[in-house]
Amino acid sequence: MSLAVCVRCGNSKVGAFTPCAGCGLDPAAHGTERELQARSVFLTDRYLPGGELEEMGRRIREGEPVTYDAGLLAQITEELRTQKLPIVSKVPAGLSIVVWTVVGVLLALAVGFLLMSRLRGP
Repeated sequence: MSLAVCVRCGNSKVGAFTPCAGCGLDPAAHGTERELQARSVFLTDRYLPGGELEEMGRRIREGEPVTYDAGLLAQITEELRTQKLPIVSKVPAGLSIVVWTVVGVLLALAVGFLLMSRLRGP
C-alpha cells in the first residue's frame, strides 16, 4: 500500500482508494468520477515524494489552492478508464479467498452429513 493524502481534507491515509478517516470521502465509491479518482492516485507517494505529498496535504488542510499536473492527471484518468478489472475492491483479495474457502468447507461438510444420514437409513 502507498501513502496518500485525501483530496478533500488533506489528511494522511494509506492507499489512494481508502476512505478518509477525517472527512469520510471514499474515492472507491465514486466509480464514475474518474477525475476524483485520478487526483486521489496522484496524491500518493507513487507520484509525489514524501515532502511534496506532505506539503500538498498541508495546503489542502489550510484551504490553499492546489495545482495538479494536467497531463499526468489525464494519463491517470485514461488508465483508470481503460481498466479491464476494477482497480479497487471493497474486500481485499486475501479475505475473499478465505471467505470462499470457508464456504467450500462448510458446503462439503453439509454434503457429507447428508450422505452419511442417507446411508444409515431410517
